[in-house]
Amino acid sequence: MFKDFGVHIEEKFHRMNGLHWLNYIAKLFELENIFLETSLKINAVNDYTLNTISNFDKYGAIFDTPLAFIEIIFGIEKIENTYHTKHILSFLIFLISSFFFFKILVKRFKNNFICFIGTVLFITSPRIFGDSFLYKDVLFLSFFNIALYFFLELIEKLSLKNLLYLALFSHIAFNLRIFGIFLPIAFFLLLMIKNFYDKKFFKYAKFYLFYLLSFFFFIILISPYLWESPIINFIEIFTQLKKSGIITIRILFDNELVNNQNVPADYLVTWMLISTPIFIITFFIIGYVSFFLRFINRFFTIKEKSIFNDLWRGNNEQKDFAIFFLLTSYFLIFTILNAPLHNGWRLVYFLNIFIVYFSVYFLNNLFLSFRNKKYKKYLVFSTAVVSIIYNIFSLIVYHPYQSYYFNELVSDNKKNNFEIDYYGLSAKDFFLKISEENKDKLLRIGVASYTPLHRGLEGIDMNLRKNLTVAGQEYHNVDFIYKNNITEVNRELNKKYNIPNNFDKICELKIDGMIIYEIYKNMNIK
Repeated sequence: MFKDFGVHIEEKFHRMNGLHWLNYIAKLFELENIFLETSLKINAVNDYTLNTISNFDKYGAIFDTPLAFIEIIFGIEKIENTYHTKHILSFLIFLISSFFFFKILVKRFKNNFICFIGTVLFITSPRIFGDSFLYKDVLFLSFFNIALYFFLELIEKLSLKNLLYLALFSHIAFNLRIFGIFLPIAFFLLLMIKNFYDKKFFKYAKFYLFYLLSFFFFIILISPYLWESPIINFIEIFTQLKKSGIITIRILFDNELVNNQNVPADYLVTWMLISTPIFIITFFIIGYVSFFLRFINRFFTIKEKSIFNDLWRGNNEQKDFAIFFLLTSYFLIFTILNAPLHNGWRLVYFLNIFIVYFSVYFLNNLFLSFRNKKYKKYLVFSTAVVSIIYNIFSLIVYHPYQSYYFNELVSDNKKNNFEIDYYGLSAKDFFLKISEENKDKLLRIGVASYTPLHRGLEGIDMNLRKNLTVAGQEYHNVDFIYKNNITEVNRELNKKYNIPNNFDKICELKIDGMIIYEIYKNMNIK
């Protein structure tokens, strides 16, 4: 099944990133064979559209470098197999993190059935499941989730072991996405709130200092970029982010091309609403609102000498508050600061952890309300099971494009008003289709899209790849044109991607009313 997923357009960069840092480590520790192997592989990469590693060498190497090591040690020569290996490992890490999510739920709600339902909903959320094979954004979700487990464990037991685990996994999350830095900040704020009621400032300061030192120790240990000049280069990660780490593109949102540096205020909430399964988003809204109202009531009835007993009562409610605080803070930060998002809410898929948590919060409260009412209790069970069946059905319908899932809140004719296939996953299906129908022919391919389609060639076998040449917008001498709705220009004003009159549409891949891509054939060529 994992071989069905295409190669997204940034996978070549991540492979280069891993080889770059493995080459650096091999040179530093005088590992001659590995140094020579990585040098040869780096020099063999030929792609004028690929940004040089020197421009983006601040990107985390926590996953890319071990995978480059696996590629070298196991002698993986077929480029498509290197990507398949990444996809398998990425999915396995996601499954491991799902086990930690289950433990988070069980320790909080003490209901194995409801927690099992929540975990299955977490795993089968279509966009999350589909992206889990592509390792980039769901990989951050996975390590953030494991870090969150130890974050919540520290609410029950403030121990050095849990602090060390939190430092390790929160650093890995930070290494993958820079906004993982908010987890240490949130931990500090939570300790400060706890200090208001039990006045243990020096105890908390001691533990937090240990955590912070461990966090920075892991940052330096696992980040080769920091080895030569830890402090200066750590600052550089932030100061250079705006200069080279954030891309500026035009994205399709509600049938309008908008600049990702200035997305509409409703961009994030709209994407979350239309691409999260309808059952989950409904459960979440009710769960989140009910907790919010309860929290507000507690907040305004705080008694000066009993803050703890009024704001939260026990560890379970404190965990709910921590989840609420993290979700609300992240959402407000991304919305108020108008974060440069693109391709839906992929960059913040980790928020799905909190969405499913509050979905389970709602289901658990509903179950407790009906625990003495047999038929209503069964109704809760039935609703939960139906929601899982719905998710699994969606996974089957969208396979292998689950990461492009839309729910019933957006009609079929409006699904194409939003970005689809920014990462060019359909390239594999396209190349296989035209190769099968034109066996052993040398074919030139035009691209009516901003997608660097040629990168997708690395997802298919070399025997097929050698017969295909991607010629970009040189439509005058191509056999076929690939088209999707990814563009950096206004198609009505800029004719860059207009299909010539001598091309006819011969095929399209359409899923659940959504056009993934179209194929046009040059009718002048027999």
